[in-house]
Amino acid sequence: MGYWENTTYLAHADAPAVAAAIVELFSQEGMAHVARPAERDYVPYDPMQYATALQNNLWGVAVFPGSDGWTVIKTAPLELLGERASGKNRMRLLDLADRLGAAGFQINVYDSTPLLMVETDGRGRYLLSGYRGMSDGDPLDFHGEQLSEDRLDVRFEFLPLQSIVETHTREGYSGHSFVDDEAIARHLAQTLGGDNAAWCDNITCVDTLLCHKPPPMTGGIDLYFMWPPRDRPEDEFRAKYERMRARLAAAGRP
Repeated sequence: MGYWENTTYLAHADAPAVAAAIVELFSQEGMAHVARPAERDYVPYDPMQYATALQNNLWGVAVFPGSDGWTVIKTAPLELLGERASGKNRMRLLDLADRLGAAGFQINVYDSTPLLMVETDGRGRYLLSGYRGMSDGDPLDFHGEQLSEDRLDVRFEFLPLQSIVETHTREGYSGHSFVDDEAIARHLAQTLGGDNAAWCDNITCVDTLLCHKPPPMTGGIDLYFMWPPRDRPEDEFRAKYERMRARLAAAGRP
C-alpha cells in the first residue's frame, strides 16, 4: 500500500470561521451537527474511510490552522468536500469556498500516484487537473466532474503554487515529463500546513476522525454530522467488503 492523501486547503486565516461555514453548509443538506461520538477502535473497511458521503450516516471533519493565511480541512469520508450533495450539480468545496470568499484546493493522492486536484478561486470558478487511479470506474471521472486527457498533469492556475509542482517535475524519455505526485502533496503540506503540517496526513482521517478521538493538532476543531433518518446503506457497504475479503481469503491473498 502506497501513500494516500485527501486534503483541502483554503486561503482563509480564520479556522473557526471556516468551521462555522461548514456547519451552516452541511445543515442546508439536512446534516445535524452533533457532539463527538464515543471513542472507538479502528475498523477495517469502515464506510467513513472507503464509502462516499451519501453512503454514510455519520461524517467527521477536522479544521485547523495552517501557515499564515491558510486553513486545512480533513474529512471522513475522505473526499467529502469533492463530492456533491444530493440533487446538486457542483462540489461542496465550491459552495464552501464561495461562502467564505476564499480560494483553495483539494489534493488527492491515490496509492502514491496518480494525483488529482480541484482548484477554485472562491468566486465560482474552478479547474480540475490530474486523474484518479481507481481500479473500478472511470479514472477521468471525479464524483460527476469530467477530467480532461490534456490536463493529466496537476497544475495550479488560480493560486501562486505552481512552483511546487515544477520542483517535483523532471523531463523523462521521449520528451515526457515525470511528476513525483507524492512529493508534491508532501511539499504542499509542509508549505501550507505550518506547525500542523504533520496532521495534513490521512492519519488524521483514519485515526482521529474514524476513531472519534479529540483533535491532536494546535487549534484543531472537530465537527461531526449525523444524517437524522439514518437510512443510508452503510450495512450494504460493509457486506460488500466482507464478501470481497472472503474471496481474497479463498484465493490465498491477505
